Amino acid sequence: MAKIKIRVEKETVEVCGKKGELIADLVLGSGFFMERPCAGRGSCGKCRVIARGALSKPGPAELKFISKKNFKAGLRLACQARVMGEAEISLPTGAVVTDKIFSGAYPVESLKGPFGIAVDLGTTTVAAFLVTLRDGIIHKGNAVLNQQTGFGAEVISRMEAACQGRSKDLKRLGRESIEKAISGLGLNRGQLKEIKRAVVVGNSAMHHLLLGLPVESLMKLPFQPIDRKDRKINTLVFGTGIEVWVPPLIGGFVGSDALSCLIYLGFATRKKPFAAVDLGTNGEVMVTDGKEILVASTAAGPAFEGVNIDCGMRAGRGAITSARRNEKSQTRESAPLKIELEVIGGGKAKGIAGSGLLSLVNLFRKEGKIDATGRMRGGKIFLNRQVYLSQSDVREVQKAKGAIRAAMEVLLRRLNLKADDLDELVLTGSFGARIEVGDALELGLTPALSRDRIKVFANAAGMGCGMMLKRESFEFARDLARKAEHVELYADPDFIDRFIENMRF
Repeated sequence: MAKIKIRVEKETVEVCGKKGELIADLVLGSGFFMERPCAGRGSCGKCRVIARGALSKPGPAELKFISKKNFKAGLRLACQARVMGEAEISLPTGAVVTDKIFSGAYPVESLKGPFGIAVDLGTTTVAAFLVTLRDGIIHKGNAVLNQQTGFGAEVISRMEAACQGRSKDLKRLGRESIEKAISGLGLNRGQLKEIKRAVVVGNSAMHHLLLGLPVESLMKLPFQPIDRKDRKINTLVFGTGIEVWVPPLIGGFVGSDALSCLIYLGFATRKKPFAAVDLGTNGEVMVTDGKEILVASTAAGPAFEGVNIDCGMRAGRGAITSARRNEKSQTRESAPLKIELEVIGGGKAKGIAGSGLLSLVNLFRKEGKIDATGRMRGGKIFLNRQVYLSQSDVREVQKAKGAIRAAMEVLLRRLNLKADDLDELVLTGSFGARIEVGDALELGLTPALSRDRIKVFANAAGMGCGMMLKRESFEFARDLARKAEHVELYADPDFIDRFIENMRF
């Protein structure tokens, strides 16, 4: 065993490390958080730390992402480098950011309880909403990065980790993420004691990982959860007696977050054809003809969150959120290609957020730099010296777009509807709330509807979750979960053909 010092800003802890232990595992075991989008495969190059001391020699993955000059400065990939003796590790500084949107954020100092907390446990972000139980009003929201991303950006990597004996770690990280989101609401000690109830929603994988349920059934045909029923527990957050309600799942990977969307968007009372898409790492598509409600989940992939993109990043400072020609703004950076980039916080672009990715692909498609098959001239387009759009980035957009659009077409066909029959289409979710409708339409992510029929709602899952803090709404959710029909896309003979067809721009 060797002494290892781990530092984050002014905080330092000392742990004992085994010879050959990965830096990433040491960091996780020490209580610090480290995001590993590629689940430690060494394919993204984003878990960079400064490490000095007795360390393993750099392997192929590190040599691919880190220059010799930066190696000499101590830069290493935490998912690849191993400690071989005493060492010091410095983690990158900066607050965890998310792209969750909150339409209301009011002072909470004078609010009186009892309070309820609505939690949307997303694959990428965890959002908490403060609700006064006496009137059901949502007063404030806060979101943090889901710390389970330390085991990968998508649910498959996390479920694999759970099957390999890390279930308790994933459960703990989910709980800690919820607590962190609640702590950021700004409640004082007295107000925290007034939290009487919480409702937690999430997709089926997030549900199982948080509750410590086996996930093997979700990883093999027919991809069904081992347990769909709702439950009430009182040991999930803060180690207190807060009553936590977990709504039922609908089926497959369609969980209680989709159920929350159905409630908030009024699917049960719609009389005309209506559809909604919750766009995020895990995409849910919901359609009704005014009688039946069909839902499906499709692996849109983490591209919408800026993950699996060469220069992808969260929607934080320095992230490109959109690109246009001949536009001027103080918060935009002129790129060598004479386009204007919207950059969060202004200044130099550091990476590309999900909405920026879609915007860039659409812009270069219209300019002929990307053809209808997704092929890019030259393989890369540089936006500045460090940030570029790559051919693999375009392919990620194509896969995400193809999956979402194909899922919607399958559901419409099953209800004998055409896209033009839709009275309205709602886009929601972490990514859906920021998307430019024009980009979605022009790339074919959505059907070719008139813009006035496409609406954007931020956090429909979180709002619906807040509604379920009322007992009668929670009971209604139980009935709605049984009424909604889950469609298994893998079993639909038409899905793959539609997916391939919709990859074209």
